[in-house]
Amino acid sequence: MFDGAWKDAFVVLCDWHGRCTWVSLETVPIRAGAFLWEDFSPESQQKTKERLSRVVTLRESQSLEVTGKDGRRFRGWLWPLNSPESAVCLLGIRVPERLELLTDRERECLESLAQGIETRQIAVLLDVSISTVHTHMKRAREKLDLPSVEALIAFSARFCYPIDRPLSPGAEQGA
Repeated sequence: MFDGAWKDAFVVLCDWHGRCTWVSLETVPIRAGAFLWEDFSPESQQKTKERLSRVVTLRESQSLEVTGKDGRRFRGWLWPLNSPESAVCLLGIRVPERLELLTDRERECLESLAQGIETRQIAVLLDVSISTVHTHMKRAREKLDLPSVEALIAFSARFCYPIDRPLSPGAEQGA
């Protein structure tokens, strides 16, 4: 059953040139008929063009995190399609602004948590005690206004998984 977890998710279809042919939500800074990158910051525009080019020319799936001209952040995953009218499919999700409230260490903890790394392993990775990791996670949960550890894990998986890492070990080896 849908619980609203993906209410900010959207889908965009683009042609071979990066022009949007269809957008599922009107509340995102992407419009049908415009280039995918038009309302992104200059750095994000370049990153989007590069990733889109890889999808179109090499037919490789790509992921990216971009910032709109208005400062909103988005994560996206791009896949090649087999139609001239719709050559690329983008699944995007808005990154919550409150994520900016976290310290670098709190974000590092959540990135590790999103990857399924256990607390004691996170402590080793960050060269801190387990209680310090618990403190970082507790503070992150409070700043993000999340009711439970389970909610923190779900939030981490959705918004903190490193964008440049494959979702499964087999994906790295092309399995």
